[in-house]
Amino acid sequence: MKKISTAMLAMVLAAPMSSVHAEETVKKPMVEVTEQQGLEEAKEVVEENLEVDNSEEWLDDIIEEKPVEEVIEEGYENLGPMIFKASAVSSKIAANNEGDYFIYYIMHGSPAALVVVDYSSKEILHTFTLEDSKSAWGLDVDENGKLWIGGSVSSVLYSYDPNEEVFEKHGAIFSNKSDTSIQDLIVSGNKVYAGSAYGGSLVAFDTETKEIEEFGQIRKRKEFVKAIVADEEKDEIYVSIGSPMDLLVKKPNTKNFTSFLPAKYMSEKYAQDLVLTDDYIIARLHPSNMAVIFDRKTLKIVDEFELSSKTVSVVSPNGEGIYYTKGQQLIKYEFETKLHTELGVYLPKGTEAINLDFIVKNPGVPKEDGVDNEVENLLPGTDTPLKVESGVKNTEVIVSKPVVPVKDPSIKEEKGSNGDQVIVPEEPVEEPKEWILSGMVDNLGQIFEYNPRTGDLQYHNFNLPEQPVELYTLASSSDGKHIYANGYMSGGLGVYNVATGNKELYRNISQVESMFEINNKLYIGAYPLARLLVYDRAIPWGTGNPAEVIRMSSHGQERSTAVAAYNGGKEIILGTLPDTSVGGGALVFYDTTNKETDIYENYIYNQSIVSLVSRGTQVFGGTSIHANQQVNPRGARLFYFDRFDPEAKKYIHLPFSSSMITSLIVDKENFVWGMADGKLFKYKDEWTDIKTAELLPLISGRFRNAQILEGVDGYIYGSVEGKLFRATKDTLQVEWLKDKGVYGLEQDLNGNLYYYDGSNLWRYTIEKNRGKQAETAGK
Repeated sequence: MKKISTAMLAMVLAAPMSSVHAEETVKKPMVEVTEQQGLEEAKEVVEENLEVDNSEEWLDDIIEEKPVEEVIEEGYENLGPMIFKASAVSSKIAANNEGDYFIYYIMHGSPAALVVVDYSSKEILHTFTLEDSKSAWGLDVDENGKLWIGGSVSSVLYSYDPNEEVFEKHGAIFSNKSDTSIQDLIVSGNKVYAGSAYGGSLVAFDTETKEIEEFGQIRKRKEFVKAIVADEEKDEIYVSIGSPMDLLVKKPNTKNFTSFLPAKYMSEKYAQDLVLTDDYIIARLHPSNMAVIFDRKTLKIVDEFELSSKTVSVVSPNGEGIYYTKGQQLIKYEFETKLHTELGVYLPKGTEAINLDFIVKNPGVPKEDGVDNEVENLLPGTDTPLKVESGVKNTEVIVSKPVVPVKDPSIKEEKGSNGDQVIVPEEPVEEPKEWILSGMVDNLGQIFEYNPRTGDLQYHNFNLPEQPVELYTLASSSDGKHIYANGYMSGGLGVYNVATGNKELYRNISQVESMFEINNKLYIGAYPLARLLVYDRAIPWGTGNPAEVIRMSSHGQERSTAVAAYNGGKEIILGTLPDTSVGGGALVFYDTTNKETDIYENYIYNQSIVSLVSRGTQVFGGTSIHANQQVNPRGARLFYFDRFDPEAKKYIHLPFSSSMITSLIVDKENFVWGMADGKLFKYKDEWTDIKTAELLPLISGRFRNAQILEGVDGYIYGSVEGKLFRATKDTLQVEWLKDKGVYGLEQDLNGNLYYYDGSNLWRYTIEKNRGKQAETAGK
């Protein structure tokens, strides 16, 4: 987040050194587009802009150890990345010590990358890899122009000095293993303050001594420190925590944080940005899209207004006010008058400002005749140089030969002690600063430039380098000939052909929470807005394919966490995770013939539906205790009902308590199998005992940590917390096959298993099917 008194963010060039982890791409030209081009291209990224605001709050990453040299075991094959995308998740524009401005992009990927663009030439200068991070949202610079970056996955802190061209990785700065992602950081003086998820902790990193001061978890049961501003000179720290939101301040000579959030805003999730001025704190709330201005002395609200931009700017260089966007329009707000001035200039359709930064063209240092004061100037009206000693103000300049100068108001004429004419330049008047407002508007990295003097608005697009995208969701075609893969946050759909090894990549689709293929149609549970999409594989990917058939956001739902087929695909069943509804997730039936839907809201009170499977006329489902950013104290529920009467549901009482039932399947003998936290269970009917086996005592996540399937060799295979196992169907005896790096699990027509690790798709060839696979590949 931002503090007025600090320098603007800088992430520029980098030079190799022992502590540097970098890969470079040098001097890729920028593509400049007209306003109309920007409007047309922006239509393709509306859906992606939604992800920038919300996706980081639901990170399901766990701490990953530093990669070691890969040793591929027999039977395992790395098939490589499936999805590549240029997706900028955060950006900043700032200057180095020489006053040269750069645009800095954080590119989402596995790993993430830092891209440096020269603002003047609009050329890409460098691309640096952020090892051990998949995204980075916390960006700020210190008073020397040194950039500090807070990474995800392992809470790694990075820095980049644009003056010395040195990029460093400082390692993880949180001791609590729950703090896997730096949500925000701010630099004040020689301290870098960083806040985390999911431990909700705060630390201060001393940039000189490298020592870390830990404040610990700010409030119990609050998982996010979402935004921070600090004033080390006044010994004040302000934080936004959630969820739900609270705003806290730590005053001088105190150990504790004190809340100053008014009661009317206590239902908000968090403030996603904080901006600090000499007199005010501005909090940008989520999800209400309100900016609330507090007086720093009294901590009382002095004003509030609606906005659409992800943040507000700092105070403009001329001190007139701050800027934001609403309905794509740029608006200026003045603190003194509380007036909002619509500037009549608009961002591309469907976009809003993600960041807002100022580029000062004239920093206010006076110059004469367009050259520096240290450079020799001519006496006005003559060819005689005025020799001015560097660093001396109002220096007397003795001219031995009298001249008749052209009158200049900045020159005073006096008589010296010997009677000669003396020319004494007056103290130059500081010229007004000339500046422009700029910022990123979409995940493609498109920026705008607004000149307040002329009212001109321009757009610039860049060919930002694509990064391999971490995979998130896998599915198999019903005939086992294709494996589908979706990317975390960045979306995209990759299709792997089992027989040929060829890969297809389809863009313009967001993150997918669940998907299921039947009858050559892929049913996709898409995020955000809890949508159900249908991709017809028989016709080309393009406009209207995939088609959106359900959107549950109007019912308070956010994620489509379970998709299953009923009656041979004549109906598709959808289960959702709620975001802002009063109760729990919804159960939805979609008739694929007449396109009608049947919706049951709050189906399991205050819980989310995260797994579904059908057996004959019965439908079985599993829940998660996480819903509406809350945790239901009652354990996860396993339920079933007859399709002809969904309201008459029955609960199956498992012989243990769990927080989520994440995967359900029906085997060839009609047994229902499931994973509940770290336990595998087998269910037949209400008259038969449930068999269970504990695999792991502890698990992570909210609605997905495991996936199981029935192998062609008679075993149950599964991945849980990154570990691969198989279990016998009769005795549930478990054998571990791989102890890390296995996420998601699908099967092809040969019985081989597919999973992902980071951005790579992997295949595990079951020993029994090696010959069969070779035979298929040879066709």
